[in-house]
Amino acid sequence: MKIREVQIKDYIQIKELHDKYNLKILDKIGWSKFWLQNPCMKNSQNTFPMGWVAEENKRIVCYLGNILKEYYHDSKRFIVVCSHSWISEANYRLQAISLLDRFFSQKNVDIFTVTTANKISEQIFKRYDAKKIPFQNYQKPMFVVLDMEKLIYSFLKYKKIPLAKFIRKLFFYFSYIIFYKKLNFWKKINTSKKVELNSTIDEKFDEFWEAYKINFQNQFLQSRTSNWIKWHMQNRIANGKAWIMSVSENNKILGYAICSERNNEKIELKRIALIDFVSLKDNQEVYISLIKNCIEESKKRGYHIFEIIGFKDLKRRIFSNFKTFNRKLPGFPFYYKSRNNIHDNFLKLGETWDPSLIDGDSFL
Repeated sequence: MKIREVQIKDYIQIKELHDKYNLKILDKIGWSKFWLQNPCMKNSQNTFPMGWVAEENKRIVCYLGNILKEYYHDSKRFIVVCSHSWISEANYRLQAISLLDRFFSQKNVDIFTVTTANKISEQIFKRYDAKKIPFQNYQKPMFVVLDMEKLIYSFLKYKKIPLAKFIRKLFFYFSYIIFYKKLNFWKKINTSKKVELNSTIDEKFDEFWEAYKINFQNQFLQSRTSNWIKWHMQNRIANGKAWIMSVSENNKILGYAICSERNNEKIELKRIALIDFVSLKDNQEVYISLIKNCIEESKKRGYHIFEIIGFKDLKRRIFSNFKTFNRKLPGFPFYYKSRNNIHDNFLKLGETWDPSLIDGDSFL
């Protein structure tokens, strides 16, 4: 068994591993660009691996990606790595632990994060002294239903409950009557700000980021320069799987929202998620206008549900005003490990965090 760093030429075998376990992966060009154009990697004086693979007779049997990011807190810059797509063939699960050894032993890293843990893997991450972020609501997504009939169909498919089309229709009509007010409440919410669907990511986003970073120095913030947003989202926006909406005044951005597709093809569920949601001084009028317009855009594009995962309590309270439905994830997804106790002093505080899917690998 050989453990080594990932190379671009490994794509075909890594894709085969993803396909075997029904996991999504970018096409070869998109995947290569993602790893090679990471702004943090391009600007770093240190070298960081794209991840690791375990090989048996030159056949890749385990994989773990390693996403390099930069964060800020109290005007200080932090190097953060986020694990991505930890996969192993069934007979090599023990060997896959060696990839985690490599991940958590990296030098020149301040903080390690895992954002897709499940009930089984979270027990393994805890052995590396990884801790849950101090934000229990991250386990409780909120969502607006945009197509109840399609959602019911997906739910029945998930539960493997075969029902005749006529029975499904009755189930839909019954549910729609019960939840009529809740399903349509978002349409009645008034907005006060003009919202724009952005076609370009330009220097206005850099100006916004500098102001936002000053506004929220006490929070642990992932970089949001225009280069970082392009790296995260441009491929998905170009493919019609994401969009950015913003509110501006006097040619300056006051806030923006990023939505990204997170479909579940197995059950034919079309789902869009709000993965980033920011405003200077937490302007609630801006937030309400952005949410309403994002929901309208989601409805127009034919999505069945509009979902948020994470976000600090203030943002969740605003979103709850739209009369959302709620669910609970089976495991807690988001863990972190700090290299020293000084960082732990602020990371253990709930007010430090405003976590969302943008902190993980949702853009892949």
